[in-house]
Amino acid sequence: MAHDYEVVSFCVDAYLRHVRSLGSAMDDLAAEIAEHESRLSIMGVSYEGHDGGHAQPTADKLPDGVIRLIELRERLSDEISADMGTIEQARALCREDENRRALWMQKVDGMTYAQIAAATHTSTRTARRSVERGKWSLYLAMPEEWRRDPIPNAL
Repeated sequence: MAHDYEVVSFCVDAYLRHVRSLGSAMDDLAAEIAEHESRLSIMGVSYEGHDGGHAQPTADKLPDGVIRLIELRERLSDEISADMGTIEQARALCREDENRRALWMQKVDGMTYAQIAAATHTSTRTARRSVERGKWSLYLAMPEEWRRDPIPNAL
């Protein structure tokens, strides 16, 4: 059964919004870790010689802060391992086709049509059409649950 443009657009937007949110969540957690490390280093904790993401402070002045940092790093590691597969799958789908790449640039990278046009050496009008064609193309290639779950009665 063929869907109308509104259903296709809604499902593709939901899928790419999800992909973008996964990347944003990991970026936010990484920023929180950096901020926490900065606060701890100001208070005299050093991380020289840490191994593979697990902090080994040379000065144990703030054990609760160090434990929190270790927990944050482990949480980031868990999120990366859980979500990178989804992000990479979506990225691979969008690399296959120039229209899907334009769609990725708009929905995930947050580029405007003018920026997409400049990046692809086309006109703004062509960039807009590429994004629209990319929606139809990605809709057919994206995981089935994203064609079904955002609008359960659409099938």
